[in-house]
This record gives sequence, structure tokens and C-alpha cells, in this order.
Amino acid sequence: MKTRKFQLASRCCFCKKDEETLEHILWKCNYSEIIWKWLGGMFNFKNPKSFDEVFSSAKHKSPAVGEIWRYAAFITLKELWFQRNRSVYEDEVFNEQNIKSRILKLTAEGEIRMKQLMWNNAYVVKEISFKLPQKNQLLLCCDGASRGNPRNSGYGIMAINDKGEVVVAIEGGLGISTNFFAEIMAIICAGEWVIHNGFRILLFSTDSKSVIVAFENLRVPWFAIARWKKICNIATKYEFLHNYRELNFSANDLANIGATMQREDQHIYTSKPPFLVNLENEKQKYFMTV
Repeated sequence: MKTRKFQLASRCCFCKKDEETLEHILWKCNYSEIIWKWLGGMFNFKNPKSFDEVFSSAKHKSPAVGEIWRYAAFITLKELWFQRNRSVYEDEVFNEQNIKSRILKLTAEGEIRMKQLMWNNAYVVKEISFKLPQKNQLLLCCDGASRGNPRNSGYGIMAINDKGEVVVAIEGGLGISTNFFAEIMAIICAGEWVIHNGFRILLFSTDSKSVIVAFENLRVPWFAIARWKKICNIATKYEFLHNYRELNFSANDLANIGATMQREDQHIYTSKPPFLVNLENEKQKYFMTV
């Protein structure tokens, strides 16, 4: 109709501003972007802007995660278009919560039809949640990353208070080392920074159970023993919390950047780093495959 010069002056039924097109409704409308940001936050993905980006987002994830993402993404596309039809023909107002509920429900129902595995193992989809620390306690989300075992490695630290505010974020390079070494150094560097800056009640969060066991049983490598004892002597109280990688993604992103840095190089941020799209949110639901 446009090529025949028909005047199509219809506006988007959601935002009431831009011209209504398929691309706008599905990808670019502010209302649609809210839904994509919510869905992408569960997977730590950026908002897709096309079908190609839906497929490429999970390129380096496990087959199971990739299938869940694609299934949920296509359900989202369908629900956005159905919502458009209801808004146009039934005068239904855009309802964010209803759309989210339908996407979750239909994705959960589709799980029984899924065939892909988690790196060739059986899997279960599990809902998990992020918890802020208690009052006067500092949550230290720590992670280490190595581009081989051993190869260039780095660490990432995200310190959050009980109000959900970023106290400090740190990324650092370690040179050539193993992933275990990087995980150990993340804990040590986090402890040293917060002790030096006056914090005394600490909660270390890591996705490595072996690292937690090493610290709790004082079986850390020799190079870290003296540094760890100094932290323990100054801290009023410290605890370890095992968290899933899906709830530790900010520190993981920082660690991956650290692995690209030179040994002993370090970047310190006293607020949320501008390059991090999302932070862990206590009000957000997350999903993992086990």
C-alpha cells in the first residue's frame, strides 16, 4: 500500500508516537524494549534488535540455554504482536505484567518438549534469586577467569551494601595462571580492599565451592596464607556464600575484562561501571539449568 502512495498515518498503538511498523512493534518501541530488557536480564543478554541477534545471543552458551532463550524469545515476539492486535481491535491497554506472566507460563509449558542437553548431560530448569546482605554487612561478589588453564587470567570484584548500592567494583590482571589461582586472588584482593577502607563485616560470594572449602579449612595456597590471615585478624566477622554463576554475572564480566589486562594492572570504580548493562537485582527472577 505504501508503494502505491496510500497515506498510512497510523501511530504505534503502544507508544502513540512513532509510525507503526513490524520492526517498531517487535524491537524498537519503548514498551517492547521493556519486555526484552526483562527477558534478557534473566540470561544476561542485551536487547536483540533483529531475528539474527536472537540467534547470535546464545551462540557461546550451552545447547540447553540456547534452546530456552530461543523458545522464550519467539514466545515474546508472538505475545507482543498479539498484544498489538488486542490494543488495535479491542482497545486493550498494554499490560506489562500480564505479558511477562504469559511468557513465563508458556516457556515453562514448553520445557517438557525440549530436546537439547546441558553440554550433553540431562538438565533441570531452576528458578533462583539474588539476596542483598544484611544491614552493616558488605556483600563481596568475587570471580576469577582464565583464558586457558593456565593462560592469561584476571579477577573481578563487585561490592554491594544492604541497600543494593555499588560500593566498589574492581577488575585486575594476573598474568598467566590457572582459574583456581584467579578465584583465590579475587577473594584476597576483595578482602584487602574492604579492610583497608574500613569495612569489618564481610560476606564473600563466589561460584567456586572448591575455593570456599580452601578458605574455610585454611588450605589456601602458600602465597595467600599470610595475606588471608591478616584479613581475618582485622575483620570483625566474615562468611562465605556459594552463589550460582547466574547470580554472580557482574563479577564474572569484570573478571573476563581482567583476563585481558596486564599483570598487576587494576581498574577501580566507586559506582556501577558504565559498561555493565545490568546488575544483580533482588527483585528480579533468574533461571539456571542444572
